[in-house]
Amino acid sequence: MDTAPRVVPKTSLAAVAVTRVVAIVVLLGLSLVTFKYKHSLEPLYGTAPVELHLTKIVWASSVIGSLTPSVPISRATLSLGLLLYALPHSSHWVAVYTGRLGDLIWGPVATHLIVLLPILSLGVAIVKALQEAPYSKDDASAPQSSMTLPVCATAVNALQGLWPAVPVITAQPDYLIFLGLATLCSSLWAIEPFLPNVRPAPRTVLAQEPIEPATPSSKSKKGKKNTPEKATAPVPTLPSRSEPQTENSGNKLRIALLPLFPLLATSIFGVPTLPKPLLQTYTHPLEPLRILSSVRSNYSGVVVVGETFQKTPGQFNTMDHLRYLRAGHSLLGGVWVGPKARAEDPAFLTSDEAGEPLGDSIYTTFTFQEAARLVVKKPGHGMPKNALMIGLGAGIAATAFNRHGLDVTIVEIDQAVYDAAHRFFGLPTPGPGRLFIEDARLWVHNRSSTLTGSSTTTAPVTDTDLASPELYDIVVHDLFSGGGLPAHMFSEEFWVDLKNIVRPDGVVAVNFAGILESDSGKAIVSTLHAAFPQCRAFYDAMEQSKNVTSEFLNWVIFCTPSAEQLEFRKPVEADFLGSYLRRHVLNELPTREADLALVLDSIPEEKRARYLLKDGTNPLGEWQAKEALGHWKIMREVLPHAYWETY
Repeated sequence: MDTAPRVVPKTSLAAVAVTRVVAIVVLLGLSLVTFKYKHSLEPLYGTAPVELHLTKIVWASSVIGSLTPSVPISRATLSLGLLLYALPHSSHWVAVYTGRLGDLIWGPVATHLIVLLPILSLGVAIVKALQEAPYSKDDASAPQSSMTLPVCATAVNALQGLWPAVPVITAQPDYLIFLGLATLCSSLWAIEPFLPNVRPAPRTVLAQEPIEPATPSSKSKKGKKNTPEKATAPVPTLPSRSEPQTENSGNKLRIALLPLFPLLATSIFGVPTLPKPLLQTYTHPLEPLRILSSVRSNYSGVVVVGETFQKTPGQFNTMDHLRYLRAGHSLLGGVWVGPKARAEDPAFLTSDEAGEPLGDSIYTTFTFQEAARLVVKKPGHGMPKNALMIGLGAGIAATAFNRHGLDVTIVEIDQAVYDAAHRFFGLPTPGPGRLFIEDARLWVHNRSSTLTGSSTTTAPVTDTDLASPELYDIVVHDLFSGGGLPAHMFSEEFWVDLKNIVRPDGVVAVNFAGILESDSGKAIVSTLHAAFPQCRAFYDAMEQSKNVTSEFLNWVIFCTPSAEQLEFRKPVEADFLGSYLRRHVLNELPTREADLALVLDSIPEEKRARYLLKDGTNPLGEWQAKEALGHWKIMREVLPHAYWETY
């Protein structure tokens, strides 16, 4: 029995091109969502824990999306939009509760699996459906779905590096990006019936009834031959059509819902955190905590100034009356306020912009940095006259240097950090030309190039850079945040540039929080030792430690370009500025020293080159990421969970 051959619809090249472009746009959107999602978790988990297994989650999502049977593009787009609408709340609250479990390995992984994996899997499934849309099922030229997996995973992971270079993206809050993409997806679903159809149009096929073959010639009773039956004429078959009335009603409903999506984005689906900037003080309903300031940061996610108060009158708690500065999931510093703002003489107390008295620092590390003033200078060189702060924090050391009469220059990359230090922690306004809100690596290199006459600047030299550049007596290098370090600020090339702007008998104080015997500790000590003739290290602890090089401690490493022995004079009354803490820390300085030779001698000769950090080979970021995991737990012990969850 013969039938008409089946006709395969012809694929439209225009449809193929359109779906490829849309698929690329979807991948760009998925990478943007991942980038902003990662950024939104930094205040709760910090950078290193969030990124630790994120790449694996992206690959798992690509596997699921690639192996999923083809999804209806329209419905999948609406589902993706709804997931994106929920993302500001889902990412925040899931991270809050997983963070309370105290496991910063599986906590972020659980958050990724619950929040991010469904979004990426559905997005990859849409990309797969777009690839298949222009082709019929029997078209041999259709792309293989197995190609979706590596392409999508690689694209989402790689394209995240694109977004930090796009100012319009970095300037937007994370939740606005999520809600904007959600509204786009929902709107596309609403107008989908009115868009051109990219699927191959079905062809009209002429179906023929079977033709009975002729029987052998035979005679009837009347002696006549039988003739074959006449073949049936071809009957055209047309594609089925849905009821126009039902289809039009559904389309009208979609259009009616279109104005609802922006309304959802601006009302019901808001942001689960405090408004930024915070216009008035927020008091926590359950904890003795008020938030004085909360602003967005392109570098740490958020910069917060919080303050604790006495919960029960007459009952003092260790954490009462503490004001802290927080960037992301890291404390940059803090001071005691209220009844705990004390000094040997009240006249020595500083005050914030509102006139509230401020007490001693909650961390002794910043007071250790002030010991740079105690370094013995060559005869006839007198006392230090100026200081350079690379990284500001709460401005504790910068304020102290200013009170001692030094001209203080500040290089801080985050405007929000400077604003908080100036407004809430008593940082004096720097003199003209002494405040630079920019990357310190470029600033130091340009200043070094100006002094040495080198033409290999990495950024345009400004008029301020060229105007009488000075050499510094003291440089404080404090860039530790969230357990991580900017690796490019610890390379040998950076230290060479920095030495060029330091006086021959000046001193550089480098802050490091971690374990000296770790890979990152060995690398920092080895590179400083290669760049400076003399270095000495002191640790931050109220009591002496027996195994200082194997414990996680705050360190201040003092180095000098001079070949002379690095010595500290004995502090005098004027060095204390009426502070109980400074008196204790500066007097106890000799008892807090560790022998750096123990660290250097523990490195085998054949491995020493491995620990010398250079711009071309600098694994410090990778090594320090491991240290950041321990730092997260320490921060959660310093302040309760609710303090980290309120920002």
